[in-house]
This record gives sequence, structure tokens and C-alpha cells, in this order.
Amino acid sequence: MTDNQLDNIKTLQESQKNIKIWIGTIIGVIFLIFFFTFAMLVDKFPPIFFIIESIITLILFPCLFILNRISFAILKLKKGRKPAYKSLIKNLSRDDVDKKPEEVLEKISRQ
Repeated sequence: MTDNQLDNIKTLQESQKNIKIWIGTIIGVIFLIFFFTFAMLVDKFPPIFFIIESIITLILFPCLFILNRISFAILKLKKGRKPAYKSLIKNLSRDDVDKKPEEVLEKISRQ
């Protein structure tokens, strides 16, 4: 049972890391697009476009600092209903992605 749990923990950790990478990449690409379109928006478009871009930037920038929370919430939505992962996800926290799978298994076993 512990080997199966260990494999499931590794799978969950890899999934959460992949989600973090995807979200970070998407936000980075959006920031890159905003950076290169800034001058054009200021010069040629109505001010509302610049305001919308600024609001989106103000929303996305803090997301980079809470990426662990966001990725864990998405992981719960994605894999939380599967029977193999349901009990593990209940006992995991968002910071367990940075720990070794053996440490996470030990923590879960103590609970």
C-alpha cells in the first residue's frame, strides 16, 4: 500500500509542478505581449485599452506570488474526485509539492 501511495504522491507532485509551470508560462507570455504592445496602446488606441491592460497586469502580478495556492486548487479540481488520489489530497497541503515524497508519506502516516 505504501508503494502505491508513494507513486500517487509523486504523480500528484509532478502534476502540481506542471500546473505551476503552465500557469507561470501563460502569465509570462501575457506580460511579454503587454510589454511590446504598451507603446502602441498609448499612442494609437483609446485609453480604455490601456486601462484594461493595467487592470489585468495588477490582477496577474500577485498571482505569481500565490502560484502554489492556485496550482494546488487546480490539482484538487482535476484529481480530487479520482478514488486513488481522494484520500491523499485531503491530507496534503499546498506546500507538500516542495518536499520529498517520502517525507510527505511519513507526514500522512502520522495523521
